[in-house]
Amino acid sequence: MSSKTRILCIDDEPGVVELVSLILRAPNVEVEGANSGAAALEIMRQSPPDVVLLDIMMPEMDGWAVYKEMQSDEHLKAIPVIIVTARNSSFEEIIARERAGVSDYLTKPFLPNDLRKSLAQVLGATKQ
Repeated sequence: MSSKTRILCIDDEPGVVELVSLILRAPNVEVEGANSGAAALEIMRQSPPDVVLLDIMMPEMDGWAVYKEMQSDEHLKAIPVIIVTARNSSFEEIIARERAGVSDYLTKPFLPNDLRKSLAQVLGATKQ
């Protein structure tokens, strides 16, 4: 097993995947991008990542649909998910997130350190 941390960034905007790759560039980190929910699920089923960065607002299959699909799959439901969305997190969304069991929540545009902090927190929690 490799000691690299694999992060799957699911976003319909290729620029976001590029930005995340730049922010997280490190020898022990591998960022893979998927520009649709269907492509992301395919990638996850072939090779589950350590953590998923999931955009909510996507055409065809939105982030919540991807998350629901992950939760119903034995092999994918243990993967931590960080929601990354342009929408401001309303009270209702925070409650929904808590109920759904999402690991964390970032609002675009986010600061590089917010992303790093969130990942460190989520990855630290899964290693325990």
